[in-house]
Amino acid sequence: MLLAALAQTAPEAVAPVPAALDSADLAILGTYIAAAIVFAVFAIIHRLRRRRKTPPALPSADPGASMPSGTLPPPLPSSNPYTPPWSLSAAPLTPAPSGGILRHFKVSTHPYRGIDLLFIGIIFLLFALLTVGGTEGGGDTPAEQRFKPEILVASMFFQFMLMGIACAFMVRRINQTEWLGLRWSRWWLVFPIAPTALFFMWFVMGVFQFSGWNGWLEQVFDIESMQESVKLLQEAKDPVVVVLMAIAAVIVAPITEEVIFRGYLYPAAKHFCGPAGGILFSSLVFAAAHANVVAIAPLFVLAVLLCLVYEFTGSIWANISVHFLFNAATVAIQLLVRYGVFEMPEQ
Repeated sequence: MLLAALAQTAPEAVAPVPAALDSADLAILGTYIAAAIVFAVFAIIHRLRRRRKTPPALPSADPGASMPSGTLPPPLPSSNPYTPPWSLSAAPLTPAPSGGILRHFKVSTHPYRGIDLLFIGIIFLLFALLTVGGTEGGGDTPAEQRFKPEILVASMFFQFMLMGIACAFMVRRINQTEWLGLRWSRWWLVFPIAPTALFFMWFVMGVFQFSGWNGWLEQVFDIESMQESVKLLQEAKDPVVVVLMAIAAVIVAPITEEVIFRGYLYPAAKHFCGPAGGILFSSLVFAAAHANVVAIAPLFVLAVLLCLVYEFTGSIWANISVHFLFNAATVAIQLLVRYGVFEMPEQ
């Protein structure tokens, strides 16, 4: 969740600005730079491929003339927003994907326009400004000072506001229900998808932990692997803070982050960069936005997984269910530790 980054920006919580970025800040900044490079490179490649595949323009048809023998009329635009963009082309000779995994992708890019490049840049810069220079563990301000109830409420309001802006940016182009796939007839798939994704992420996180990767990063950057906002669930003395953080993690983050990152940022980036570029770019931004160097790699894997879940289901509900279960399991474990049900193993 983004509470750690957002709490850093609260006026009451901000420590004096350091003269230079520390190593953790530089790692976060490097992740944003990598995301920008990925976007630029894949956008160029995508543009060149589209030019190469664009068929010659068809002559304007005379309404009174009959179609030549053996030719097909141009396909009508589809009202289904999850129809792959290549089937929406007015040119019947536009080649379809060569098969494989792309034929199962359901997230279309047809509602997106050139103006979306501006909003992509705004989201990118906003999260970069919130997180670079405010990584967890930086500064001398105690965590409980930065996660006061009023700051947590303001953070949740900010996330809903940003989600609302993303929705407002699309509202005149496409019905919101269709845009996010809210009428999902196969909703029951959340029951196998969410637990499978959770166990997969636990496996990935276990690999990073037991391989020594997390420990190496902790030593290099002098930070803890656990997100400060998550750790505070164990240690916060104010029960109001615990309740607000649980609400933010289990309810607010799954809804707002999925609409912002997978509902808007990923397909908008896909419009300019293609599927691979869109997945890599949005996943890098998502990982960096959490302002924890040790968490970048597992959060990147989670973001890639969520992009694929969105593509294969075509509904944001599937993403919300995965994100909800992942965060709910994390919160439940920390609360069980907090109240002495069991102890975390020594790292």
